[in-house]
Amino acid sequence: MPRQKQRLQRRSVRPARIDLETGDRKWKGGRYGKGQVLLLENSGLLMVAAEDGRVVLLRADSKEHAEVASFKALEGKTWNHPVVVGDRLYLRNSQEAACFPLPLAEVKGPSQVKQP
Repeated sequence: MPRQKQRLQRRSVRPARIDLETGDRKWKGGRYGKGQVLLLENSGLLMVAAEDGRVVLLRADSKEHAEVASFKALEGKTWNHPVVVGDRLYLRNSQEAACFPLPLAEVKGPSQVKQP
């Protein structure tokens, strides 16, 4: 029996909000090519490393697609996943690599967090 060739196809990053109960799409927005998305823990933000070398911060919002900030980080196509270590963002592609300092929000310790 002949083996079927399978092709892995990269999909474009296009954020959307789907109602999990009904399956209805509530909104869809932004076009970031074949980039990567990273959830920034405890910030309510998504970081998109777009295919065109931009870094875009999106608010993780159920009501709308909301870009908070963006900047051109690299030249050329960028498909590699961004990495955040401490207060540094690391990005690379086939031509260059870059490191950017990130502002860190003050994290409340267990004794400072209000209990419900």
